[in-house]
Amino acid sequence: MGLKKKKHEEHENLERWLVSYADFITLLFAFFTVLYALSQTDKAKYQEAAESIRQAIMSGGGVFPLKGVPFKPFESDPDHGAHVPPTPADRGLQPTSQTEMERVEKNIQKLFEKNTGLSVAPHDIEVFATKDGFRIRLAERMLFNSGSSKIKRENAGFLFEMGKRLRTLGTQIQIEGHTDDRRPASQNNWQLSLERSTNVVKFLVEASDYPQDKISIAGYGDKRPIADNTTPDGRARNRRVEIAVITGHSDVSQLPW
Repeated sequence: MGLKKKKHEEHENLERWLVSYADFITLLFAFFTVLYALSQTDKAKYQEAAESIRQAIMSGGGVFPLKGVPFKPFESDPDHGAHVPPTPADRGLQPTSQTEMERVEKNIQKLFEKNTGLSVAPHDIEVFATKDGFRIRLAERMLFNSGSSKIKRENAGFLFEMGKRLRTLGTQIQIEGHTDDRRPASQNNWQLSLERSTNVVKFLVEASDYPQDKISIAGYGDKRPIADNTTPDGRARNRRVEIAVITGHSDVSQLPW
């Protein structure tokens, strides 16, 4: 009786080992299956995020788009005219008086009227001094149609001539896009302001040969208004592009405009 009982216990222990081993293999398989699934999900999410970022960057064409990516910074190819800039009496000079600012502003207004045949309304073009140079403020209609980031073909000649004159200064400039607080149908205000400034920079670099290492981009959307957004006139003033010209502390009396 004792021998039979011993054999019965050995047989019972063997079955328990097999069950435990099978459970272990099953759990191990499930563990690696979960790890694999998580890694695939993370990879898919990473690829999706990377593609979203790429599309966001390239939605405005980019400053220097990837090879093979079609991009037109304006509605159709304009006549750029001659590539010979005017010869200034001085280079890289900083205006120091309100009279000088008014002179530059009037010259830019004349440049616009000459190249487009259109008149300039109040606040369409403004020039004012800053602590490190001066700014040229252009209303939306000077370069763009409402809600569009494409430079108007009929106004591209004006931007080209401005680019040539800015190039003669040999200074750092920053192109800034601004909007009102009304939300465009196809994009947000920040995206629109950034696309506009990007297209202006691309045009100045490619058409007016502005040095790439002396030009930068900023898009502020509706975060830096200069007028009341509750009125049509105020919103029109807020929809603008500003060119910040950094002249440093040079003590000069005139600009080559």
